Amino acid sequence: MPDFNTTIGAVIGAPFISNFPYPIDNRMVVETAAGRLAIPIPVQYEGLLVYQKDNNTIYVLTEKGIGEAATWSTLTTVDSPYVAASGSAVITGSLSLTGPATITAPTSSNTNHLFLVRSTDSEESKFVINLEGVTVLGAFSETPTAIEGGMFFSASGDFYLGS
Repeated sequence: MPDFNTTIGAVIGAPFISNFPYPIDNRMVVETAAGRLAIPIPVQYEGLLVYQKDNNTIYVLTEKGIGEAATWSTLTTVDSPYVAASGSAVITGSLSLTGPATITAPTSSNTNHLFLVRSTDSEESKFVINLEGVTVLGAFSETPTAIEGGMFFSASGDFYLGS
């Protein structure tokens, strides 16, 4: 079997309905990296998504090329619910973490914290873990509602534990 399957598929020029258990486009699913790297340049385009079966990974083509000259980025690993990312991310809404989580401070940072919690309507930090690993509680100017097991630090310098 050739690395890139050219024996299935049809040229289309209008909307269609697929009633067959095959990929809509013969570039969409390949067996191995060899199949992905064998996709001919004339049918490549930036943003092409390809599922590679042997490693359950989705790739996106970022630069056209022949074989190894093509640049592919891993979009996600299908076996894992994780999406690898680097740089900064803004998450609006909620974030749920299951299992162990590790936060690693960069060796060079333009911030003085590793972890920061604050209200959306305030620039005041309520809870910080700084780059040295020290936990810092933000000072409250008004006493919050007492909650069993809660704690807060007052702007007057007092520390309170709820009971």
